[in-house]
Amino acid sequence: MPQSYKVLGQIFPTANALTNVYVSPASTSAIVNTIYITNQDTANANVDIVIRPINETLSDKHYLLRNQKIDAADSIILNINVTMNADVILAANNAYRNGESKSANVSINAFGVEIT
Repeated sequence: MPQSYKVLGQIFPTANALTNVYVSPASTSAIVNTIYITNQDTANANVDIVIRPINETLSDKHYLLRNQKIDAADSIILNINVTMNADVILAANNAYRNGESKSANVSINAFGVEIT
C-alpha cells in the first residue's frame, strides 16, 4: 500500500460557513497528523473544526473544536492522529462573539498521509 506524505488541505474560510479542508478520496485512507489554525488578524477570532463521515448529517458529536477562541496573531496546533476513510474535515471562521472578530484572516492547514 503506497503512502503519500502531504499537505492534505489548506483553506482561508469565509465567515460563518463550514468549508471543506480535506475530503478523503475514494479507495483511499488517510491519517491526519496535524491541523494548524492561524489567526493572522489583529483581532481575536473563533473557529470550528469538524470531522465527520461523508454519509452523516452534521451533529454535535462531530466537533473537535466549537467556537474556539484564537487570540490575535496566534495559532493553535492540533496533533490529532485521526484515521479517515470516506470522511471530511471542515472548518468555519465564526461571527463576532464577545468582542472577537469574524475575521477573514484565519487559515487552516492539515498535514498527514494518504494510503492507497
